[in-house]
Amino acid sequence: MNTNKIFAGCFNFFRKWKVKKNQITLIEKLNTGGTGSLFEIKNECEKRGLPFHFNIITHADYEVSPRNLGGLLKLFTIKAFRMATSSHIFLNDNFLPLGYMKLSDETKVVQLWHGMGSFKKFGGSSETNPEVLKELKAATKNTDHILASSENIRDNYAEAFIAPKEKVICIGCPQVDYFFREHDIAAWKEELSERYPEMKGKKLVLYAPTFRGEEEHDKKLLEAFDFDAFQKELGKDYFLMVRLHPQIQSAKVPDTVANMTDYPNVRKLLCMTDILIADYSSIAVEYSLLNRQIILYAFDKEWYLSKDRGFYFDYEKTAPGPIVENMKDLIDCIKNKQWDIAKVEKFAHLHNDYFDDKSAERVVDYYFGNGKKLPNSASEPKPFYEEWNQYRPKHRRKRNPDSISQNIFDNASGKSQNGKLPEKWATQDAEEAVNSWESERKKQRKRQQQKARMQEKLKQQTANVTKQKNKKNNNFISGIDKLKSKKEKDINKQKQLKLQNQEEKSTKETSEEIKSRKEHRMKVIVGLGNPTDQYKGTRHNVGYMAIDRIAEANRININQHKFKAMVGSGFIGGSKVLLVKPLTYMNLSGESIRPIMDFYKLDLSDILVIYDDISLEPGVLRLRTKGSAGGHNGMKNIISHLGTQEFVRVRVGIGKKPDRMDLADYVLSRFGKDELPEIKAGCDNACDAIALILKDSAAAAMNKYN
Repeated sequence: MNTNKIFAGCFNFFRKWKVKKNQITLIEKLNTGGTGSLFEIKNECEKRGLPFHFNIITHADYEVSPRNLGGLLKLFTIKAFRMATSSHIFLNDNFLPLGYMKLSDETKVVQLWHGMGSFKKFGGSSETNPEVLKELKAATKNTDHILASSENIRDNYAEAFIAPKEKVICIGCPQVDYFFREHDIAAWKEELSERYPEMKGKKLVLYAPTFRGEEEHDKKLLEAFDFDAFQKELGKDYFLMVRLHPQIQSAKVPDTVANMTDYPNVRKLLCMTDILIADYSSIAVEYSLLNRQIILYAFDKEWYLSKDRGFYFDYEKTAPGPIVENMKDLIDCIKNKQWDIAKVEKFAHLHNDYFDDKSAERVVDYYFGNGKKLPNSASEPKPFYEEWNQYRPKHRRKRNPDSISQNIFDNASGKSQNGKLPEKWATQDAEEAVNSWESERKKQRKRQQQKARMQEKLKQQTANVTKQKNKKNNNFISGIDKLKSKKEKDINKQKQLKLQNQEEKSTKETSEEIKSRKEHRMKVIVGLGNPTDQYKGTRHNVGYMAIDRIAEANRININQHKFKAMVGSGFIGGSKVLLVKPLTYMNLSGESIRPIMDFYKLDLSDILVIYDDISLEPGVLRLRTKGSAGGHNGMKNIISHLGTQEFVRVRVGIGKKPDRMDLADYVLSRFGKDELPEIKAGCDNACDAIALILKDSAAAAMNKYN
C-alpha cells in the first residue's frame, strides 16, 4: 500500500475548497517532542497574537498499523482537508506525498529540516535508490523554500534537497533559539538527580551516537563503549548518560547506565550536559553553540568514511574536538582535559550565522510580516461535516427541520427551483403540512415571548429592590456624618497633618539614604576574554589584559573563583570596585555578569565592560554609554542576559582583519611585536579612563579619550 499516493489523492480531492489565510499546517514527520523549529514558530505566532489555526500532522498519525486505523482515517480526511486549505505548510523532514500533490498558488511550503548545519551528507547527497530520489525531487519541486542556518552551507542544502540555490534561504534555525535563552540549569539538574541520586556533585557526560543504517553496526555502538571501564576510571567525578538515535532499534542500553533516549527535550538535556561524546551526528553542531567540550568517538571511522554517507566538509580538519578510536584514548582525553574550545567556536561559526534567540522571529517576519495582510480576527473553523456537506450531492445533504419545512412551502406555492411539484406533494397535502408547521412555529414563538417577558419582569423587580437598599444605605451614612461633632473633625484633621509630616520626613530621609548608598555602591569592571593559557595574549583577550593592568595599578589581587569568574575586590580613587574575568568563554560571558548584579543588587550604571574591537586600530579606545553588540558574540550574550544595551563599555582596538583570513582565526591569533607597545598603551589608557569614570563621569572620560 503506497500511503504517499493515497494521502496525496485525498489532498487533491479537497483542493476544491478555498485556501484560508489563517490556517497553517505543521508536519512533524520526525518526532521532536514539541521542542523543534515547528513549535518555536508556532509559539512565536501565538506570542504575537496572530489569528492562526494550526493543523498538526505528527509521525504517529502516519504510522501504518492495525492499532492506528483511527489515526489514519483522521489523517486521510480531516487533516488532509485542513492541509489542502492551508496558506502555509511547514515541515521538519522529507514528506514524499508532496511530490504527488497539486498545490494551490496561494499555499507556501517551507522545509525547516530537523538537523542543524550540514555535518554528514543526507538526502540527495547520499541517497542511491532511484525511486526515492525521484520522489524527493518531486517533493522539492513543490517546496517553495528550504531554510538553512548559514550561508556556508547553502550549496550543501541545495544538493541534499535536489533544489536550485535560490530556494535555500539562510535566516537561521528556530529550534536552537532555546540555547540562547536564560534557563535555571541548576534546578533542572536537581530535578534529574531525584531520578539519579548518584549524579549529584558530578559533571554530566552525554554519549549520543548516530545510527549506521545496518543492524550489525548499530549493535556495535554500545558494544564498543566499555561502560565498566568508564565508571571505574571516571565515575568519581563524572556521571555518564546515553541517548540513542530514534532510528536505532537493535541496540539496548544496559540497565546500569542512565538511558536518556526517551528524554522528551533533547535541547534541555544538552544544556545540562558538560561534555558531549558524539561521532558523526549533527547533534555536535547544535551543542557547539553552547561552547563546551566535545569529543568524537569514531571507533569505526574507516568503515563509516568508506561505506556510509560521507561528509560535506573534511571530517578531521573541521572536527569540533579530539577524534578518538578506542576507550583508552577516550578516558585519557577526559582525564587530561584534551579538548580545544577554539575548535568548537570555529565549528559553530562554520554551520551557523546567528548567535541569538531571534531565528523564529526572523521566520515569522519573513512569511507573515506584521500580520497586516491577515484577518483581524479568526473565527473557529466550521465542523468538518458542515464544510463537507456543501459539496455532497443535494439529495444526500443533512437538513434541519426548518429547511425541510421551507422546501414544503416552496413546493406548495410553486417556488421550487425547477417550477415542478413532485407527485408525492399534492397541493392539499402540502397546504396541510405548511399549516401544521406554521401552527407549531406560532406556539414556539409565543412560548419564547412569554419567557422573555417573565425574565424582563424579574430583572426589573431585582433592580427596584437594589435601588431601595442603596437609598437606605445612603441615608444611613448621611445621618452618621451629620452626627459627627466639630471637635471630632478637628482631632482627625490634626492626626492627618501629623501623619503627613512624619511621611514627608521619612521620605526625605529615605531619599538621602538611597543617594548615599548609590554613591558608595560597588562598581563592577568586567574584562572579556577566554580562559586557559592557550588564549593568553590573543587579540580576543585584550579585555583580560586591560583588567590585569587595572589590577596591577591599584594593587588588587584577582584570586577568587566566584560567579563562574575570577574576581578581585579593592578600591580605585575611593570607589569600591570588583574586577571580573569571566571563565565561561567569550560567547557565554553574560552567565557570569548576571549573577553578580543580582547578588550585589546593582544597577546598570554600576557595570563597565572592556572588550576588543576589530574596527579600531591597535590600542585605540572608544567609550560609549550604550549601543548594540556590533557583531561581538560576548557582548551579544551580555545584552541578552541583562535585557538592555544601556551600560558603559570601553572598546580597545585590535586592528582590522586581513581580507583573506577567517575571523575566528584572526581574533584567536597573537599580536605582532610591532603591535604590543600600542596594545600596552591602550591598556594604560583604559586604566586611566576607568579611574576618570569613577571619579567624575563617563561623559568626562569620553571627551578625553574618544
